Amino acid sequence: SNPACFPLSKPAGGAGGAAAMVSMVRLLVDRGKFCHMVRSRGFIMSAIVAFLSGVASGVLYYYDSSRGGQFIEKLVPTEVVFNVFITFCALVLGFRTAHALTRYTDAAMYLHKLSACWFDTASTLFSFCRPSKADNEAVDQFQQTLLRLISVTSALSLEALQGASWCPKFRFEVVGLSELDDATQREIVQAEHRVEFVFQMMQQLCIDGMDSGVLNVPAPILTRSFQEMSGALLTFHEAKKLAAVQMPYTYIVITATLLVSAAVCMPFMMALYTQGWWSSFFFTMSGTFLLWSTNCMNESLDNPFTIESKALNPCDTQHDLNSQLLQLLAQRSSPSARTDPGDTTHGSPGSNKPECTYPDLLAHTRRLSLNTWDRRTRRSIEHCVEEAHPPDDTELAPPVRMCSNEDANHARAPPGGAAAAPAPRHWRPGQEA
Repeated sequence: SNPACFPLSKPAGGAGGAAAMVSMVRLLVDRGKFCHMVRSRGFIMSAIVAFLSGVASGVLYYYDSSRGGQFIEKLVPTEVVFNVFITFCALVLGFRTAHALTRYTDAAMYLHKLSACWFDTASTLFSFCRPSKADNEAVDQFQQTLLRLISVTSALSLEALQGASWCPKFRFEVVGLSELDDATQREIVQAEHRVEFVFQMMQQLCIDGMDSGVLNVPAPILTRSFQEMSGALLTFHEAKKLAAVQMPYTYIVITATLLVSAAVCMPFMMALYTQGWWSSFFFTMSGTFLLWSTNCMNESLDNPFTIESKALNPCDTQHDLNSQLLQLLAQRSSPSARTDPGDTTHGSPGSNKPECTYPDLLAHTRRLSLNTWDRRTRRSIEHCVEEAHPPDDTELAPPVRMCSNEDANHARAPPGGAAAAPAPRHWRPGQEA
């Protein structure tokens, strides 16, 4: 047994089931999502249709009872016909639900893939600026402009995925948009295809950076950044089909016809096969509401990027991307990571230390869990902060505050008077900056 290896403990089945139940309860009692669901257009329409259908069922039961039970029995078909009809409606709605869930999972994948492509583009281009032979001012100008263009391109992409312009839309924050020159801002606002327009501006910025020596790397290596940019644009157009391509019109009409037929036929059947007007009203309303609300939920997931669907939150994705870009800007002049020479037990061939082998590395390399390392490192940081800023005897020590992105960027700004990273501002694409 190797003490360096950490066995993974298997949670008990009961504990896992309890955690799943707690997570489900928290999701169900989410006040914001529940209120949005109740106020949604589909929920209100489903409740109204179900209530009217239930009232009709109760009235039919009362009228049939006053006629001796002979009125409804002469009108409705046999029980087998109704069962076949309800089964067919369930199959159609099942296919519709599966299609809607597929669109939802695809939208979630495209959303995070798009953000990852934009960050990978910025990360590689920032790294390619380290061996630059140009002056610090030119490098800083390239990086600051690139950061803003990537942030505005991501916001424009997410804005375009929300569909028609008359629908209520999310508001996305953009890093330092107002700090671009006036001509660039006017061209972006007036462009017919804004995402593709800003995308071309980024490619032109990279080509100009190659010509000026800011991107001082071989062309085959620089190709990686262009591939990531093209991958982001391709992902955007793949996600755009969810907003632009709807279900076939014929299928929508057939589904609506089946739902209306179910709302009309169910009161007669429930009034015939239930005992009492109250049970007839309840079962009719419940069945009709489930069918109509399921279809309305499926319609809202036709485009999961919209506010109406309440399925995804692109604002959080945009906020995370902006935070990652600001962290990247603060990290641009940091030294490369290295290993402490005093912590290495074995060396490489040609060094003073004996050459390491795999069994030696397995036996002597120190290992610890990520949580343990995180706690130790944070305690070390807090200890260093306390030593650098000891508390006054006459007053309480102020709480330790983590350094913000703006503070870190100001502390790590490259020489030459480079500007600090701007704070994100809320701006809706389509409005004048």
